[in-house]
Amino acid sequence: MDRITDISKLVVKNTVTKSITKKRTTFWQMVRCIARFEYKPSWLLIVTILGAAVYIFSPLSMFSEQHISIRFLDDLFILFVVLKVLSHETLRYTRYKARNRRFCE
Repeated sequence: MDRITDISKLVVKNTVTKSITKKRTTFWQMVRCIARFEYKPSWLLIVTILGAAVYIFSPLSMFSEQHISIRFLDDLFILFVVLKVLSHETLRYTRYKARNRRFCE
């Protein structure tokens, strides 16, 4: 039974690693296409990135008077939201590539 569990963990680990690597490659392809104006990102991505940049670099913070480790929790939450939106946009770009059968070089 332990051997089956070990094999299943190995399979899941390799699948997750391949998925992360594939998304990273797709993300950079998406960035190149956006830079060349071949792919138009969603408004949600644009607004999220601009809003996050303004919030993170602004002097205001929700936990400004608290302990230093708590002070950056809201910034980490914003970063988490941006990463989730980027992940969703990467999936959207993958669908766009499959539908149009185009690859930005």
